[in-house]
Amino acid sequence: MSLELCCATVLPEFGLQWREVSRAVRNARLPMAPASVARVLCRHIGNSLTGDEIAEIVPRLRLKLIATQRRTWHVVQLSEQIIDEPVNVLTRRIPTRVIQALQEAKSRRFMTPEVQTHKLGDLIYISIQMMSDTRNGSILYVATPPGEPVALVSSLHSSLLRACIQALGYKKYEDASLNGHDKSSLLRIYNTNHNEHPNFLDSLPEYNIMPITVRNGIDYTGRKMDEEYASQILGPDPPQLSRLTVTAEKEFFAPERLNKKMKLTIQLKSEDIAKTLQYWAAKGAILPTSDLFQIFNKIKSNKIHIEDADE
Repeated sequence: MSLELCCATVLPEFGLQWREVSRAVRNARLPMAPASVARVLCRHIGNSLTGDEIAEIVPRLRLKLIATQRRTWHVVQLSEQIIDEPVNVLTRRIPTRVIQALQEAKSRRFMTPEVQTHKLGDLIYISIQMMSDTRNGSILYVATPPGEPVALVSSLHSSLLRACIQALGYKKYEDASLNGHDKSSLLRIYNTNHNEHPNFLDSLPEYNIMPITVRNGIDYTGRKMDEEYASQILGPDPPQLSRLTVTAEKEFFAPERLNKKMKLTIQLKSEDIAKTLQYWAAKGAILPTSDLFQIFNKIKSNKIHIEDADE
């Protein structure tokens, strides 16, 4: 953990200020490093807080740190709303509703649920974990923008997910086949209202290959046109995705030899899928009219399936 993150996130939970911690580090003749700050904090916590106070602060602090950590979030669509409440009321009642939903489902009757909620920025963060005296279950993290039927979850297969969805005031949820590390980008893809220019793709630009004037003369290959068209499709600030999965099924090219369908799966991993696609279009590897460019606005998923009839 960086010193900046520690100063902004950890210290307020323990009622400390950075100048107090830095003074303690210098007095202890320790280097100004994260390990030294952690040592000073542990000493302060052990001398100033009780066990119950520590047990109350640590889960809340862990949830706050989740918002800054890099992890894969999965988008789920919520439906059949049964409760509509103000944000402050919803945040306060979520833990009780999660516990009640788990009790009704009789989930892990010998374990006790621990639920934490925290409003940070435009999102409500929720963590749920089943605990007992002998072992602890895996933690489910959920982030949701209040008032919107969508949630970002850390796992689609957790047995705690349904109880959390009910606590948010919805009956059903559905996997949107969209995942990534950047929460803002996922919400921008799911709902264009999260973009600064939500209507920039109301109508797709017309794709016409024609000679274009470039720095060194005239481009007859159309690559410069492809690059500019790809930029128009992606927009000025495209969302960030790090993974794209393409699946396809096609008949074998010689059915008299093999009368079966070929199944193909391609997984593309990149720091920024949009930049990779734009680079491929500029090099002529793919056309900017490819469905791959529609994942941000039309398909709204980073999982594409190509049918046999598709070109």
